Amino acid sequence: MNHYSTEKICIVYVIFRLEDDADQQIYAKHHVDVFSLYQSLSELLKHLKEIYKDQNLIQKCRCKYVALKQLNKFFSFFYSEFTKIFSFLNYDDIILMNDIQNKINNHLQNMLSVCLIKFSSLDKLKIFLQDVNNKQQVNYQLCDKQ
Repeated sequence: MNHYSTEKICIVYVIFRLEDDADQQIYAKHHVDVFSLYQSLSELLKHLKEIYKDQNLIQKCRCKYVALKQLNKFFSFFYSEFTKIFSFLNYDDIILMNDIQNKINNHLQNMLSVCLIKFSSLDKLKIFLQDVNNKQQVNYQLCDKQ
């Protein structure tokens, strides 16, 4: 018998019971709202199992993180890989914000360097970069049609 009235309450209970590395891994996965990230308890438990079944996962993610570059990929594809990798690492937003600036393509780096905005979070930086990338893609499509 389930002692909790909803799946969300069950998820919240499990998250609050986590300690040490497991707790940090869950909160690193999504900084914004960890409680709405998981739709079911089985999803949360599957994520924890994924982390802890491979003893070398953290080391593999560190290697992938160091090697990750946007190059010619769309920013959205690059960023999804970026978040997938850093979700297994315990890096804070400031480190991630500095690192992403070195991993994005030259066009985005140039746009960021002339931008006078100081970003207070990784999410705000991501939104800016996504917007710049989308405008760049629209310009390329317009040039292709002419």
